[in-house]
Amino acid sequence: MYKTTVFIIFFLFILGKGFGQRYNFQQFDIEDGLPQSQVTAITQDQQRRLWVATLGGLSCFNGYQFSNYSKTNGLKSNFILSLVTNENNELFIGSDKGLGKYSGKKFYSYKEPKNWVSKLTTDDHGHTYWISKGLFRTDGKKTTQLNITKNPNEIVTALKRDALGRIWVAIYDQGLYYLDNDQWHKALLDIKIKDLIVTDLLIDNTSSGKIWLLTTTGVFIAQNGKVSKAYPEVKNRCNTIIQDEKGYIWLGTNKGAWYISPHQTIHFNAKNGFTDNEVRDIFKDAENNIWLGTEGAGLYKFSNNGYVTFDESQGLKNNMVMSMAMGPKPGEIWLGTYDGLFVHQKNTITKVTIPSADEDAKKVNFLFNDSKKRVWMGTVGGGIWMYQNAQFKRIDKNEHPLACNTMLEDSQKRIWLSTNYGCYTLNFAQKKLDLVTETPAISLLEIGRDSIIAGTQNGPVLIQNRKTSPLKIKALTGLSVLSMRKIRNFIFFGTADNGLMIWNMSNGDLRQVTTKDGLASDHIYSIMLDKKGVIWIGTGRGVNRLSAKYFNVIKNTNGSTLLVECNQNAILESDDNVWFGTTKGAIVFYSNPALAVPRKPYVYLNAVSVMSQTRQKGDQHEVQTIYKEQQMNQTITLPFSYNHLNISFTGIYLTNPEAVRYQYRLIGLDSKFSQPTAIASVNYNSLPAGKYTFEVQAITTVGITSANTAAFEFEIYPPYYQTAIFRIFIVCLILILIAITIYTILYLNERQRKLRLKIKLEEQFKIRKQTAEDFHDDLGNKLTRISVLSEVLSSMLGQNETEKKGIIQKIKTNVNELYLGTKDILWSLDPKNDTLNELLNHIQEFGHEMFNDTDVHFSAGIAVDREDLLPLELGRNILMVFKEAIHNALKYARATEVSFTATVNHEILELKLKDNGNGFDVDAAKHGHGMNNMTVRAERIKARLEVISDQTGTTIALYVKFSTLNF
Repeated sequence: MYKTTVFIIFFLFILGKGFGQRYNFQQFDIEDGLPQSQVTAITQDQQRRLWVATLGGLSCFNGYQFSNYSKTNGLKSNFILSLVTNENNELFIGSDKGLGKYSGKKFYSYKEPKNWVSKLTTDDHGHTYWISKGLFRTDGKKTTQLNITKNPNEIVTALKRDALGRIWVAIYDQGLYYLDNDQWHKALLDIKIKDLIVTDLLIDNTSSGKIWLLTTTGVFIAQNGKVSKAYPEVKNRCNTIIQDEKGYIWLGTNKGAWYISPHQTIHFNAKNGFTDNEVRDIFKDAENNIWLGTEGAGLYKFSNNGYVTFDESQGLKNNMVMSMAMGPKPGEIWLGTYDGLFVHQKNTITKVTIPSADEDAKKVNFLFNDSKKRVWMGTVGGGIWMYQNAQFKRIDKNEHPLACNTMLEDSQKRIWLSTNYGCYTLNFAQKKLDLVTETPAISLLEIGRDSIIAGTQNGPVLIQNRKTSPLKIKALTGLSVLSMRKIRNFIFFGTADNGLMIWNMSNGDLRQVTTKDGLASDHIYSIMLDKKGVIWIGTGRGVNRLSAKYFNVIKNTNGSTLLVECNQNAILESDDNVWFGTTKGAIVFYSNPALAVPRKPYVYLNAVSVMSQTRQKGDQHEVQTIYKEQQMNQTITLPFSYNHLNISFTGIYLTNPEAVRYQYRLIGLDSKFSQPTAIASVNYNSLPAGKYTFEVQAITTVGITSANTAAFEFEIYPPYYQTAIFRIFIVCLILILIAITIYTILYLNERQRKLRLKIKLEEQFKIRKQTAEDFHDDLGNKLTRISVLSEVLSSMLGQNETEKKGIIQKIKTNVNELYLGTKDILWSLDPKNDTLNELLNHIQEFGHEMFNDTDVHFSAGIAVDREDLLPLELGRNILMVFKEAIHNALKYARATEVSFTATVNHEILELKLKDNGNGFDVDAAKHGHGMNNMTVRAERIKARLEVISDQTGTTIALYVKFSTLNF
C-alpha cells in the first residue's frame, strides 16, 4: 500500500507557465515497506520489477508491495550503493564490501574487490563494469582491473552506458573516454574538462555530440569540442542525470531535483510537493515513469496525469468549491466555497468579502455570469447577490432568505433563479422576484423561446409561457435531474443513480450512458461542451470526457482516474483549461491534453503449487510440491494423482497498479480467456490426464493488454489403467479371452460332435457289421442254395434238354454275378474296411480278380502308407469310379497292359488307371452312362477326374485332397 503525497500536477510538457501549484509525486517510505529511507540506487529487471538499494538492505517492488532482502538472506552487506541488471536478468549489487550478484535464486559474492562499489553498468557482451578505487570489469568468471590512461594513480569519477551500448568513463585530470569495439577512445573536448570533478554524465539522445556533465560546481555541456557551463540557476551539487521519453533532462542534486525542458526549468523541492533532501539516483522505468531515490525521504514516483488542483494549500479556506465563474477582470476566476468567495488571478488566490454579517452569506452555492458581465452569487440562506461596478448588491431583501441552486439567462435576457422555494424570474423594473412555479428545481435549461426545462427530484418539468407541465419522456419520469445541457439537437440529462440520459429532440430517441459504458459514477453533477468539441462530465467519483460525435466515453490510456467528487453545476472553461469544483478543491484540466502512448503492463508467473490427496492408515494427507518461476521454462510432468494446481502470477503496471486485472486460460481445458479479474491466482482441481498450457495476460481497466503473455506447459500422466498401452493390453486380453472362449466353445462343440460322431460311427459300425453278417449269412446262404439247386436241377435234366440247361446256366451265372456284387456291398458295409489302405488294397484285389483269367497283365503300384479313416460315402464312390474304369478297360480297351497306381503329392491323393489299349473318343464318351457316372461320383466327393485317351492308351486319374478324406 502506498501513500500519495499530493494529488496536484501540472502539464509540464505542454504549458510554459505555472500556477504556483505543487506537483504530483507519490512517496514510498518505511511505512510502505521500504527497509530503510536512504535510497541510493534504482534499477528494473526483465519482469518489470523495481529493485531499490538502500543503506539498510535491498528491496524489490512490484507495484503493490516491497519484498526486502538483507544479510540474513545472503547479501554481502546491507549498505548497498549501486545496482544494475544484465541481459541474463542477473542483478549485480555494489556495496561497501564489494560486488555481489543475485541470480533470482540465491546471492553470490565476488572475492575481489572488497572496497566500496559506487557505480555499476553492463555492456552487450556480458561484461559488468564498476568503480571501486579504479575501474573493474568481470565476465562472471574473471575479474580484471582496467587502466585506461596508463597512469597508475588514475581516478575514475563517473561511469555510464549510452544509448548505443558504449561504456563512458570520466577520469579526473584526464577527461572523458569511451569503449568502442573493445578499444578505449578519448573524447576530444576542451582542456577545461580536466579541471572538473565529473560526478555523472549523459550522452544526449536527441542532439548529436551533446554531452551533459554533472560536476561538483554545477552543470556543464560539452558539444563540438567545447565545454561550457549551463543553467547557472542549478547551484546545488549534482549527483545523477537521466533523459526522459521526451528527451528532457532530470537532475538529482543535494537539495531536491531539477527538471529541464525547452519550455522551463523547474526545481522540485519541499515547497512544490517534493523534498529538499538529497537525490541520490533517478531512474526511468519501462513505462516511462520517473523514480527518484532520496537521502532520508525514501522513494518518489512522478507521473503526468493531466490535471492540477487548487486547495487550501494555495490559499483557499475551504476545499469545498461549490461554484465557479469568470471574474469581472480579465484572467480572473471566481471560486465559491462554503467559507466564502475567492478569486484566482496571476498565480495567486485571494479572498473577496461579501458585505454581509450573515454567516450563511459565506456559503456560496452558485456563481453565474450574465451577458452584461455581471457576477451573480447564490448562497445557502444568505441571499442572492450581484456584483457590478466593483460593488456587491443583494437583490432579495424583501424575500425570505433563499438558497439558490442555479441561475439562467434566457434568450430574452431574463434572469431565472432556482431556489428552495421554487423557480423565479427577476423583475428589474419592480426590483422583485416573480414566482413561476413552487416546484424547486435543481437545474434549469432553455430549449426554445419561452420554453424552459426545470430539472427536479421527480423528473424534468417543462415551463412554457410560465405554465408548468411534466416533460413527456417516460424513461425520465421520477428521476432526479441534477444537471442539463443542450448540445446541437440533443438534451443531456445528468441524473442521480441513473447516469447520463441523452434525448434526441428530433425523433424522441433516448440513450443512456452509465458506469457500464465507462463513466466514473452514475451521479452526474455537471455537463459542458468545450471549444474543441469535447463533452466534459463531472460525476460523483471523478471526471469523464465524451466524444461529441458518438457520445462514447474517451478512456484514459494509462488507466489512472482521479477519484474525486464533483459539485453540482460547478464547471467552467477558461482559455485552454476546464475547471471543476469538487470536494477537494478546484481541479483544472487542460482541455486538449497530448495523447500519451499507451503504457502496457507486464505479467509473470510466481509459482505453481501442485497438490495431491493421499490416504495413509485411514487418514487423508495433503502432499504439496511448489515449482518456482525458473522451473517453469520447461514442461512440468506430473503423476495422475497430482492434479490439483494453484497458479499465482503478478502483473507489473507501475503507472497505475490498481488498474491491473488478469485474464487467463488453460489450453486443453478452456477455449478462450477468462473475464478480467483482480485476483492474482487461480485454482484447478481434479484435472484429467493430458497436456496443458496455462496462459495469463495482464489487462488494465481501460483495456490495455500486457506486452507479453506468461505461459508454462505441464502434462499430467494418466494412471496406468488409462494409458494407451494398458488399453491395448486390455483390448488384446479381451480379444484373447474372446478367442479362447470361442475356441473353447468350438472345441467343446467339436468334441461333442466327434463324440456324437464316434457314437454314431460305433452304432453304424455295429449296424454295418451286423448288416454285413446278416446279409452274408442270409443272402449268401440263399444264393449258395440257389446255385446248388441249379446244379441239382441241371443234373436231373436229360442231355437232350439243352434249352433248359441253358436257362439253368443263366440262372447260375446271374447268381454268381449277384454274389460277386454282394461281395462289394459286404466289403463296404464292413467298418474295418473304412481306411485308405483297405480301399486301395481292395481296388488292387479287384483288378487282379478281374484280369486273372484273361490275357491282360494287370499291375498295381501303391506308394501310400496311411491309415486315414474314410467316410462310407467317400470310399464307396472312389471304389465305384475305379471298378467302372477297370471294367471298361477289360471290356473295351483290348489292352495287354493295365496298371493302377496310388501316390501322395502335396497332400493330394493321386489315383491313376492306365492301359495300352486302342483308346476312345473322350468327348463322345462323356455322353455315355459309364463316364457320366464316374464324373458324377467325382463331383460328389469334391475330387477332380481327369480322362486322357488316344491310340496309345487311356489314363483315368482321380485327384482327392486329404482334407476331403478326413471330413
